[in-house]
Amino acid sequence: MGDTHHDPTDYSRTTQPHAGIVMKDNFFWPGLILLVVAVFGMISTAVAASYRHYEWLTTTVLIAVLGGGRRMKRKMVEHRRVARIEEQWYEAHPDSGPRQRAA
Repeated sequence: MGDTHHDPTDYSRTTQPHAGIVMKDNFFWPGLILLVVAVFGMISTAVAASYRHYEWLTTTVLIAVLGGGRRMKRKMVEHRRVARIEEQWYEAHPDSGPRQRAA
């Protein structure tokens, strides 16, 4: 599909234009990295609690919560950006209305 930096939506080759958007749009990658950080924080919290290193619990919980929260914010911002680009495309191409999603 080439460079999908400016418009990651596939309008012509599929009935589901957002299929695989996480891999096509490179702006989703920081969110995926933050997901890994949040999971690492959750695992570290469980390990610190199981080994009774309670001095690390606050730090690891904070890493998990901040990583997860920032990831969700990043995901919302990126989805809004893609929706805005898609609306602009449909305004520029009125003959090809939004496709119905397959059930």
